[in-house]
Amino acid sequence: MAKILPASEIDFSRYYGGIEVTGRWVGRAMWRGRMIAGFGGLIETDAGEWFAFLEVPREERKPSVFRHVLAAFAEAKEQGAKVIKATCDASIPRAVDLMMHLGFAPTDEILDGKVVWKWER
Repeated sequence: MAKILPASEIDFSRYYGGIEVTGRWVGRAMWRGRMIAGFGGLIETDAGEWFAFLEVPREERKPSVFRHVLAAFAEAKEQGAKVIKATCDASIPRAVDLMMHLGFAPTDEILDGKVVWKWER
């Protein structure tokens, strides 16, 4: 069973192949033993605007992940997030339901072939 913990810059870099974050962000790393198996978080892309991302292995997509999503969103909001955008992979069961439950709505914007969803305070 995986363990989800607040992520460090080293965790981010390790999971995303050496990418360094230079701005504000919050995140969670999903650990299986000594390996990071999944990652999620939000990164500030402009003043007050953040982009959310979540990569969870199929076998770890459980309701318990939701509380970690909520915690990361709360941290971003505390740091001034007024708009949060994200893409949604509709092929993942219940992904659209999750977006709607979090208060996101689809936009006309497309990123990497996926619809961009938006939450606004």
